[in-house]
Amino acid sequence: MTLGAVVVVYLVIDFADRAHGFTGRAWGRAAAELYLNKAAVVSYQLAPAGLIIAAALLVTLLSRRGELTALLALGVRPLRLAAPVAAFAMLLGVALFWLGERVVVRADARAEEIQVKRFNRWGDWATYHAGSAWIRGRNGRVYHLGPERDGGWEPATVLEIAPPFRLARRIDARRIEQGSGGTWRLLDAVVTRYELFGGPGGTIDERRVDVLEERFPETHADLELRSGRPRQLPWRQLREQVRRREQAGQPAREYELAIAERVAAPVQVVPAALAALALAFGLQRPRRRMPVAGAVALGMGLSMVLWAASVIAHAVALSGALEPWMASAIPGALSLAVAAVALRHG
Repeated sequence: MTLGAVVVVYLVIDFADRAHGFTGRAWGRAAAELYLNKAAVVSYQLAPAGLIIAAALLVTLLSRRGELTALLALGVRPLRLAAPVAAFAMLLGVALFWLGERVVVRADARAEEIQVKRFNRWGDWATYHAGSAWIRGRNGRVYHLGPERDGGWEPATVLEIAPPFRLARRIDARRIEQGSGGTWRLLDAVVTRYELFGGPGGTIDERRVDVLEERFPETHADLELRSGRPRQLPWRQLREQVRRREQAGQPAREYELAIAERVAAPVQVVPAALAALALAFGLQRPRRRMPVAGAVALGMGLSMVLWAASVIAHAVALSGALEPWMASAIPGALSLAVAAVALRHG
């Protein structure tokens, strides 16, 4: 119930902020599909916040009804009350990972597609869907490939580097596609050779070929790099993209960070719930119990602190100053520290 309320509030505010951009024929259907996909993404992102607020509300309601006082008088320790909350948080974490893989990654990509193609809200879409990439091949070969179309790439440039570091040949083609027997077909190709002999500074020989067949050692899978945001790729494709990008000489840090955060997000809900529970315990007083609004404010405040920690850790990891697995563990470690201090002094 807490998560549903948080998600509804977020979606209503988001709709009010973007309503002026919803125009055109049948915009209502497109907006409904957009916010249906957004609801799945936001529910996944705000589930830890909903659990934090719910944990704080639990302690507050037990205290206001006198049940917490009775439990403590019977010798029930706070850690015993925290056990079922931790168990529920673990189940929620498993559900979040499953939903993230099966639903959220597709919903996120679909929501972004609707915003770009239907409502012309581009944002930083081009950063992740630029459609061209530099790929390091074998034997000193470098590929510059355009968007992938029908199993090939258009346009394409192949550079062959001779030792120690000299451009020996360049092929510019309208399209490159894999042929039969391990060959590659380059359509409307311009082949330029750079030789060291023949005059001062060497010679340049250029020829045009309608269909050029070359035997390159790279396969189609070696040159295939998926576009899109790393968070919109499922687990298996994320790992595959990290491997391919490392082989191709492409930056893979954002993909490694996405893997680390995908693992850490479901795990962090347990210490986050315990931190909220411990803080609510510590703020209860015999004669002045914390109101329900105070529990909500406490949960929101703790959620904002953990969110800020995750955003800063994400930025530091992208800069290369921190390993991805360490950055993804910071919010969970902070939650554990808050829980330990609050329980100790509560």
